[in-house]
Amino acid sequence: MLNDQKKQKFILRQQAMMCVELYIDVALSGNDDIARESRSVIGALVDFRGEIPRSSGFSGFCKLAGKIDRMKKFGDTHLMACYILRSLSDRQHDAVVCNQTYRGRTKVAIDPFVPERRIEILWDDKRCADTLDCTVGTFRQRIVDGYTRMERWLSESQEGLKKRPKPLHSQS
Repeated sequence: MLNDQKKQKFILRQQAMMCVELYIDVALSGNDDIARESRSVIGALVDFRGEIPRSSGFSGFCKLAGKIDRMKKFGDTHLMACYILRSLSDRQHDAVVCNQTYRGRTKVAIDPFVPERRIEILWDDKRCADTLDCTVGTFRQRIVDGYTRMERWLSESQEGLKKRPKPLHSQS
């Protein structure tokens, strides 16, 4: 019984970590967003100061299929991850995202005037806590609280799916 509980806890933690990864994927996709890619008539008018430019005659090739594939990039799983992360308090949200994005990674800065001089900055607990204006202990506790809340949410939603009544089959 205890082994099953540990296994379930491990699975819930993995699912919560995946939610954070999916959320970060959505949050960082802003620059590659398909909505920012196409040019509108009003945008062309602004860019060319009131005059729509003439066509060059080059039609290129159809990029529609690629755009449609990228539109499918974020499905229900990504949306659910965003919903779960937004259910956290702001402090828990920031700590969990900072933990997943920066903690344990090294940032390399290069002096533009002396390219041979590299500065390596390790994102340890102290640096993450300083970024979030809290102590190391508070940073760690926010991570624990955030993951605990996500795991509870995931567990309750899975239990709800198990208890859902079976659909009635139509009889002919």
